[in-house]
Amino acid sequence: MSAQFRHIMLMVKDVAAAVQFYHEGLGLPIKVQSPGWAEIEANGATIAFHGAAEAPQTGSSPILSFTVDDVHQAIANLETLGGKLEGRVREPSFGKVAAVRSPQGHLVSLLQPVAQPTTV
Repeated sequence: MSAQFRHIMLMVKDVAAAVQFYHEGLGLPIKVQSPGWAEIEANGATIAFHGAAEAPQTGSSPILSFTVDDVHQAIANLETLGGKLEGRVREPSFGKVAAVRSPQGHLVSLLQPVAQPTTV
């Protein structure tokens, strides 16, 4: 028997606020939502939010990585929903990279890849 990946589960104090952050901030569709449990679709993967009165402290969660069309717009969207930019937007050779801390304390990595040159 082999294990199959099911979803990434984040323990959060406020399920509705967590869903709003990822749904409105990054445009990820909601699959299931209730007061204590929610799931959002992330390009074939599921991110699940489990309500917990005692959610883990900042820094004890996985990093959720997303590719975006416009890193600055994504940051602005997430900041209006309570996210906080960690550090600065960096520009390595492969694109623009930023990290945003969600209101629930989870780290979200954003990558705007370098545009590929069009061939004629």
